[in-house]
Amino acid sequence: MCGIAGILEFSKDRTPSLEGLQRMARILTHRGPDEEGFYISGPVGFAHRRLSIIDLASGQQPMESPDGQVCVVFNGEIYNYPELKAELEQQGHVFRTTSDTEVLLALYQRYGLDAFARVNGMLACAFWDQRTRQLVLVRDRFGKKPLFYYADAQRLVFGSEIKAILAYGEIQRRVNLAALHEYLTHSFIVGNQSILQGIHRLPPAHALVVRDGQIRTFPYWQFQFTPQPNPPPEEEIVEHLAELLRQAVKRRLMSEVPLGAFLSGGIDSSTVVALMAQLSDRPVRTFAIGFDEENYSELEDARTVAQHLGTDHHEMIVKPAALEVLPKLVWHFDEPFGDSSAVPTYYVCQAARQHLTVALSGDGGDEVFAGYIRYRELEQYQRMSRLPRWIRHHLLQPLTGVLPFTWPGWNYLYAMGKMNGGGFPSGFGLYPYIQEQLYSSEFAHALRGCDAFAETEKILRNGDHLDPVSRYQYLDTLQYLPADILAKVDRMSMANSLEVRSPLLDYTVVEYMATLPITFKLRSEVSKYILRKLCGRWLPPATLRKRKQGFAIPKDRWFQQELRTFAEDLLLDRKTLTRGYFRKESLTRLLNHHATGRRDYSTWIWCLIVLEMWHRLFLDEGNDGQLTGERWKKTDDGRPTTARG
Repeated sequence: MCGIAGILEFSKDRTPSLEGLQRMARILTHRGPDEEGFYISGPVGFAHRRLSIIDLASGQQPMESPDGQVCVVFNGEIYNYPELKAELEQQGHVFRTTSDTEVLLALYQRYGLDAFARVNGMLACAFWDQRTRQLVLVRDRFGKKPLFYYADAQRLVFGSEIKAILAYGEIQRRVNLAALHEYLTHSFIVGNQSILQGIHRLPPAHALVVRDGQIRTFPYWQFQFTPQPNPPPEEEIVEHLAELLRQAVKRRLMSEVPLGAFLSGGIDSSTVVALMAQLSDRPVRTFAIGFDEENYSELEDARTVAQHLGTDHHEMIVKPAALEVLPKLVWHFDEPFGDSSAVPTYYVCQAARQHLTVALSGDGGDEVFAGYIRYRELEQYQRMSRLPRWIRHHLLQPLTGVLPFTWPGWNYLYAMGKMNGGGFPSGFGLYPYIQEQLYSSEFAHALRGCDAFAETEKILRNGDHLDPVSRYQYLDTLQYLPADILAKVDRMSMANSLEVRSPLLDYTVVEYMATLPITFKLRSEVSKYILRKLCGRWLPPATLRKRKQGFAIPKDRWFQQELRTFAEDLLLDRKTLTRGYFRKESLTRLLNHHATGRRDYSTWIWCLIVLEMWHRLFLDEGNDGQLTGERWKKTDDGRPTTARG
């Protein structure tokens, strides 16, 4: 696992700055603390930071082909590299190292742009091809590894993180209001733009090619969701799924450094740990995070599984004081990111890193096996759509514009008023939004023509042929998974120099599950039906009966008690208000209403706090994003505050 960065000058007379590349590498040290390397050839320059996992003695990057015609920088792991290596050796290729990087390089030399569809793994990489004078950027199928780029008339700059691109210099920092609107709608940025104008993210399963100053992107793989009308018998499906999962876990056990797993006690992580236990000759090291608030803590559930499987189990309690680390997390995300489960994710990664360099997780299980509660709520929204259109659009929708958002039932009325013809509320399953009463008139005016659901609706249209649940699985796999879940895991693990692998997102598993009818995933009120059927062989009955519980923090109570004053001080601060995004009276109403305990606005409060911290770290005068949280300090009662007033 690594951090990569680079630059391509469009003018043949210009050479990349080594000093600039060194700045880019330096800011990515957390992604690769073991080694660094640089490559400059004509108009191109690469920087690399390495976290050594496989082939510790060699495998340094950037890596050149034996003839010096192709160079690669690579972040990720190729799980099927032994098979690919054997195939290439049969074709006459001689390898100098045992690293997966060299296999990826040889694969590109052999197959060019057709190489990437052959890879099973997670990756973000860049190739400089002297033969064609082209730069190639690539990202894995589901977007497990990030890759950003900036291009103007003079150059293209890329990096694993936005801050690496900024570190090269000469890029102005202007807020992309359309992306900000997406954030305030979904709690994350859904499209390929970033929070800063001019900086884009390469989409998952895409390659970008730059040649003669021209940039083009194209998909090298496309996710097909095609449930078959006549599936095999259930027992045959269970056996095939068991083998796919076993192989997916086995591939991810390759490592020359200590390896373990996250264990929440839910069916996804428990399945992964059960398979690891079957494939390992020693107890699996597992790690769990909990809270003093029992409604949020899953420690007992994790403990039950750990005892059943005989793991070497470790636990940690997260308290409100853990928010001292929030500015550091904002720095690692580079953009506003409103999923508060980033906090326990950071701490479980920190705890694991004290013992491991690689951890396996259960990420992706909800998308692949239909585990989210919202999938079971779709029928409710189908019933809502039966109301006459004139009532929904001409009575309920205007009514929510008159009533304050704190009115009981406001969110339900708003959803019915926004219902579209297909029986889906606009943005259903995403972030419940109240922008119409929160946004200032100036901000709302600046956003005219910006549709925060454009990407969402595009994906849903492509899934028109699917049943309602499969349609939203398709959406979540292409949008929520890469933009929220995988972004969170990547940034928080890399903040601790820990590699996280996700067996449930092995593309062979995802593709197979996409061929099964929804009844094998959601049957009556039973979610993840086929996975439960399989895991009944391995897991205790209590785990199979466990209710769905997200990896959430008790922020609702924290913002009513320990962190109430902190939230009010930050969000109603003059500096925050002068940014001009929000109405003070609406912010005050939101904070006060949450403090009463009658309504839970903690998700909104969290998102707004993160947004303001991001501004202060990356945009305010005197701050340049080259921070790790040192500009923030604690008050006497442990609350985080700014050191610059």
